[in-house]
Amino acid sequence: MQVTGRNREIDDNLFDDTAGYEDETGVKVASTLTEEERKQAIVLYRLFNELWGVCLVTGDPGTGKDLFGNYLAYKIKRCFPWKRILRDERPRKLFGAYAGLFNEDTLAKDLIQMTLIAKGLKKEGIDKAMDAAADDWAKGAGEVKLKNSLLYLTEFWRYCYNRNPHNPMNKTMGAIHKVKRHLDCLIVGTGQLASELDKKTCLPWVDWQVTCTRSASNKTGFVYYVTKVKYDPRKNVFNQLSTPFPIAFDAGKPRTYMQDGVITIKKPSYVPENENERVVLAAIKLGVDNYEKLVDLLYTQGDMEEWEVLDTLKELKFNKRKRVIDYDCYFGLYNSKSAQQIQTSLKEDK
Repeated sequence: MQVTGRNREIDDNLFDDTAGYEDETGVKVASTLTEEERKQAIVLYRLFNELWGVCLVTGDPGTGKDLFGNYLAYKIKRCFPWKRILRDERPRKLFGAYAGLFNEDTLAKDLIQMTLIAKGLKKEGIDKAMDAAADDWAKGAGEVKLKNSLLYLTEFWRYCYNRNPHNPMNKTMGAIHKVKRHLDCLIVGTGQLASELDKKTCLPWVDWQVTCTRSASNKTGFVYYVTKVKYDPRKNVFNQLSTPFPIAFDAGKPRTYMQDGVITIKKPSYVPENENERVVLAAIKLGVDNYEKLVDLLYTQGDMEEWEVLDTLKELKFNKRKRVIDYDCYFGLYNSKSAQQIQTSLKEDK
């Protein structure tokens, strides 16, 4: 039977022919990116499943868990500026604008309301009532807060602690994890042990586990291994679904795309202790205060390799005894509780 006139319009309204996922439209990134940054952005987009899911970041103290969380949040903010960034702790000003805070304090009224809903119920009814309240919140107020966002949570166990399963925050996170795809939300949580996390509200929903390592030769170098995983509740372990994907960067390297990217001298009266320091400081004082230009100048006009320039800059910035210069780098995105103190071995000209 052929459909004509008004009936054709009604039938057409039953279908959605708008552009679909990136396989149809291409991966959309910020227009201000360089070609290299664009390639990195597409890798991140595909690695993290179109930027939605649950990513657990684990590692020993000092291996850079919070550094990775801030690095990823900043990169996604820069590469995909329409993605809203929510955090549970305040970053430093270098991080720039973000959508706001998301933690127990900011959700206090909602969490209290969930507790009141379950008040007076028998023990067996508390879980059902709070689960239902958390699900309703996630589909209502939670969607308003979290739609199309990256949610970065430090010390993930505070939100999904396995020893406090009836906690309203735990129930809330469980409800968020269930609808992560609908929310188009990438949740990044850091912690030392996956075993601290709840086996019902958290672990079954984890999509990636990131293992953090620190370079033995480069005190500001870190390597993160991102692995697609699936939780096995019978064995209480994560099964690996992919080969670990490495993300490596030097957190102490100047980044010219952060704010104005200028290298500044804080102690003009400082006396250089070796030839490398003398050459680098002289170039900066002459106005070559951009990292890439500084490296290019000292390589073409002198005999310094990039690694020598970078080691010298890090020595002048991070050595507690010196603190001669300052510049923007990934360490400056957040208030680390263990500030970097490094001592580099510099190659000196004889």
